[in-house]
Amino acid sequence: MAILCFSGLVLLIGGEIASASGADPKQVPFLVAVKQLHRWLFMIPENPRGGLSVGRIITAVTTMCMTIVLLTGVVAWWPKSKKMLKNRLTVSTDKGFRRFVYDTHVSLGIYAFVFLFIIALTGPVFSFKWYKQGMSRLFGQETEQKEMKMEMKKDDAKQTATKEDAFAGGNAEQMKEQAQKHDGASQDMKKDGQDKKSGGKKLFKKLHTGKWGGWFSMILHAIAVLIGGFLPISGYYMWWKRNYGKKAKA
Repeated sequence: MAILCFSGLVLLIGGEIASASGADPKQVPFLVAVKQLHRWLFMIPENPRGGLSVGRIITAVTTMCMTIVLLTGVVAWWPKSKKMLKNRLTVSTDKGFRRFVYDTHVSLGIYAFVFLFIIALTGPVFSFKWYKQGMSRLFGQETEQKEMKMEMKKDDAKQTATKEDAFAGGNAEQMKEQAQKHDGASQDMKKDGQDKKSGGKKLFKKLHTGKWGGWFSMILHAIAVLIGGFLPISGYYMWWKRNYGKKAKA
């Protein structure tokens, strides 16, 4: 989780810096390497666009686990009173390092929850087709694609019938004209389908990268990702102190 958050932060900031300087982020070797780490843990599949690799599976499953961890974290740390809420949302700096880590883990996790949850929820879209289909249905993308396919089938049936009629009448020019119209209609519908598909993909990408609300949302997104990178580290630290801290002192 920490690797995914920190590498995602580098991609977000580095991509904006590269674009502002007139460079293509996809052509910057450092950012390319960071993307390979973020997407596949350097285990690039043969088909990067849709193929699977061990690294792609690990990153996707990790983001799924992150969704569960965030939800259970909210349940575990949910305040039961106003006084507890105040303690949950503040960080103590004068009660020792362990208390400081505890407070930052809880309070910053609460502040960043919404952003991190969206990131984790949309992450597997870029790895698993079945997950993407489920999210597309949730966001109303799959229905549009089904309607488009049905329209294409109807159009194909009409054009086929027209071709058969023209052929039966021996009118070669009419058949050729109808074939050209059919090809043009098919290309237009394919283009529309690609636009809808691209629109759905762009939606998930904007939600995942924080670009859905311009520079302001990107700043909040970057802060949340930075917090998200430290949450597993602080969580392990607290777990270690709780289970082995006393034994080490003894």
